[in-house]
Amino acid sequence: MYKALTIAGSDSVGGAGIQADLKAFASLGVHGCCAITAITAQNTTAVDRIQNVGAEMLRAQIESVLDDVDIGAVKTGMLYSDENVHVVNDILSSRELPLVVDPVMMAGVGDSLSIDGLAEVMIKVMIPLCDVVTPNLSEAELLSGIDILDEDDAMRACEIIGSHGCSVYLKGGHMDSEDVVDFLYQGAEFTRFRYPRLPTAGHGGGCTLSAYITANLAKGKDVLGSIMSARDEIQSSILTMFDVGKGMKVVNPLVGLQRRAEGIEVLHRLRSAIGSLESVLPASWLPLSGSNVVYALPAARTVEDVAALESRIMPIRGNARSIGGVAFGTSAHMATVTLTAMRYDPDMRSSMNIRYDEELVNLMEELGLVVACFEGNHVPDGSTTALDWAVSNTIEACEEFPDVIYDHHDVGEAAMVRILGRSPEELIQKINLLL
Repeated sequence: MYKALTIAGSDSVGGAGIQADLKAFASLGVHGCCAITAITAQNTTAVDRIQNVGAEMLRAQIESVLDDVDIGAVKTGMLYSDENVHVVNDILSSRELPLVVDPVMMAGVGDSLSIDGLAEVMIKVMIPLCDVVTPNLSEAELLSGIDILDEDDAMRACEIIGSHGCSVYLKGGHMDSEDVVDFLYQGAEFTRFRYPRLPTAGHGGGCTLSAYITANLAKGKDVLGSIMSARDEIQSSILTMFDVGKGMKVVNPLVGLQRRAEGIEVLHRLRSAIGSLESVLPASWLPLSGSNVVYALPAARTVEDVAALESRIMPIRGNARSIGGVAFGTSAHMATVTLTAMRYDPDMRSSMNIRYDEELVNLMEELGLVVACFEGNHVPDGSTTALDWAVSNTIEACEEFPDVIYDHHDVGEAAMVRILGRSPEELIQKINLLL
């Protein structure tokens, strides 16, 4: 079992701090140990009170854990006071443990989580000790002493902070840009991470991200690999954040565990639906290349998040028959259709393809299904694939979200009809409507 230690504050609403760290560790298969620096009375709207645990108690917690447990990596979050910083430095400076410093000084709701002057102590004592520091925009301004207005400023801030000998991962969520651009500064080299901007980062986003990085380090990954994996994970955590109270939504640090559990359900429902389709789907509706049915995880972002037949449904002796089992990441074509649809309606998680037939398309329209057509295969600059562009362009042109998108020209593959639905069961309902 991998083990990691978090040294941070306690969040009484359970969305950040120690509570978020331990859940994030667990979601990646890492046992979490903890040392609490301060107790907060806070919720999703405000931080009402902070009580420092004191240097002696903090030292006792850390030493008790390290004397007994073979810790693979350590992270610090809210240290709150300069005396706490010195205690952590005193203990960790004599131990060769991967260390992630999340320089927490402000809560997401805007309240202070530190005593005045903490930034200066962090620069002198903690930053030179760590392997990687993970500031957001305001924290990077405090640590670097410069205003960050654009990407050039962000890179300069990384260089200033990184001059103390650590890697710097500057999170770009608070920068004014269309996409979120994060910067990793390692040994005078920059790596950019670009992600679609989400509506809000949510409560606990920074804590959870740094905890993911720490868990990956504890599992033996290097800094770059740990950050790459953690950045993908936090994107899913933010996409699945939820309401706890009346204020900010809480980031979901357990998304990895939930995704694995949901994956079992997705595969089961897809397998069951394919069995039902075999009994009703006319073989004459199948394309020569076969038909596939896909079902995506909630908040799916890549082909690996979409389950499909390992082969396809084929016409065999006049009947529709599936070949092979179901698995994630096996159908790039139909997964692309579903992932594109989910950008516009996250609930549209399933799709299947059948042979294009003009009479069948006319019947769909007569039965009240929302039917849309795309033509051509020119891909504008900046688009990913012809199919992604065509589906996206078609959905945007529709007044209502389409049940069916078809083409009768080549758009990546042969002309066909693509039926969209919220689940495989809904696809079956639409097929039964046509019979």
